[in-house]
Amino acid sequence: MNQEIKAKKPSRNRWFFTLLAVLVLVASIFPVYRKQQLTASQQLFSKGIELESQGRLTAAEASYRELYQRYPQAEEAAEALFKIGKLWQYDHLDEQRALLNYLQLEHDYPDSRLVLPAREEAAQIVKQTLRDYSRAIEFYQRLLDLNMGTPDQYYYEIADCYFRLENYPQARIELQTLLENYPHSHLVPDALYRMGGILLLEGRGEGARQAWQRLIEEYPDNQYRVLAEFDLAKLLEEKDHLQEALQRYRALEENSSRSSLLREKIEHLQRRIEDKKKAI
Repeated sequence: MNQEIKAKKPSRNRWFFTLLAVLVLVASIFPVYRKQQLTASQQLFSKGIELESQGRLTAAEASYRELYQRYPQAEEAAEALFKIGKLWQYDHLDEQRALLNYLQLEHDYPDSRLVLPAREEAAQIVKQTLRDYSRAIEFYQRLLDLNMGTPDQYYYEIADCYFRLENYPQARIELQTLLENYPHSHLVPDALYRMGGILLLEGRGEGARQAWQRLIEEYPDNQYRVLAEFDLAKLLEEKDHLQEALQRYRALEENSSRSSLLREKIEHLQRRIEDKKKAI
């Protein structure tokens, strides 16, 4: 009986080691098999990603470029162009070359899901780097035409472009559109503050006051509220509403890091009030 048990043990060991060897063989063959199942375009794309992760950016771009040129109808071709654009924009810091690739993507693959992010990157380059504000307006308008993305942000950017072009009425119209169509946007406080500034530039002091007052009342915890309070106080001072301006400056002084500036404002205003009383 003991001899039979001893005889079975080597047999079980052989089966165990045989199974282990098979598993090791399968594990070593599977990556090769899987790689062979990838299409040529997929292999080039995977190679590009691997090279990029290794910091070999020139080689990665070459792999993406080869994919785009050899297999333009492949599913990965649009993404390869987008990857090239990103490399030029954020790694090589050549945003003009990046822009060309984003525009190429939009031209060749108008139905791609990447058209939206490509247009966003292109618009940012034209506005922030090239500072071609008239052209940037066109780029953001084309983003609005997609009916996707973040239209409140696009309207804000268009308004900012018009402002930089000193077309204040149109900048105001774009901000008004943002406020009316996207009342819950996180950009509303910023838009209200800028709206007040534009109205003031247009000589519409009452409109500026209303915009800033709305910001103060509806967004008391927003960072722009303090700026609106200060500008509103200045506006009241300029309109000779000295007591009301003084009250606002004093309220600001209690909760502001600009206390020295506010103290000067308050003292100056107090002298004006005293001088005005003496003149009566």
